[in-house]
Amino acid sequence: MALKNTADSYGWLAKVLHWGMAVMLVSLVAVGLYMSDMPRGDEKSAIIRLHASSGLLVIMLLAVRLVWKLMNNGPEPMESPPVQQWIARLTHWGLYAVIAFQVVSGSMSLMTVGWDLPFFGMFSIPTLYERDMDLHHLWEDLHVISWYTLAGLTLLHLCGALYHQFIKKTGIIARMT
Repeated sequence: MALKNTADSYGWLAKVLHWGMAVMLVSLVAVGLYMSDMPRGDEKSAIIRLHASSGLLVIMLLAVRLVWKLMNNGPEPMESPPVQQWIARLTHWGLYAVIAFQVVSGSMSLMTVGWDLPFFGMFSIPTLYERDMDLHHLWEDLHVISWYTLAGLTLLHLCGALYHQFIKKTGIIARMT
């Protein structure tokens, strides 16, 4: 398997970044939903720190993924009407933007309660904010709204892949596996 993308398939690095981030995002959503109902306390704080650290890892991987995407042409687009190709491009770039906003909004949600932003106990990014619960609630709400947006874009992405795979029978899934 080639490192770089070809006209027919993504390279192994693009595949690892794609599926690795997919697993991380599903895990982050699961942990986020789990901790949202937890009472305040040491256990919830530890999970919040893990969630925040994982979010920072996602933004780092997203940066690598974007650089790699810009340095390597992807496979040729599937044969489809221009509007479908436009929707696919918009969905992909939308996913990148919303993932980045998820990390920003989650980070701001923590920082506006006066927490530094941890990275797995190795270092922390110091907060620049005083405790401001109104601002915290705004960032928390934006984090939830962007989660719904991410879920919608992910569903659109999955539906597009499944449509091409099973209805159009293009074999599109083999390009990313």
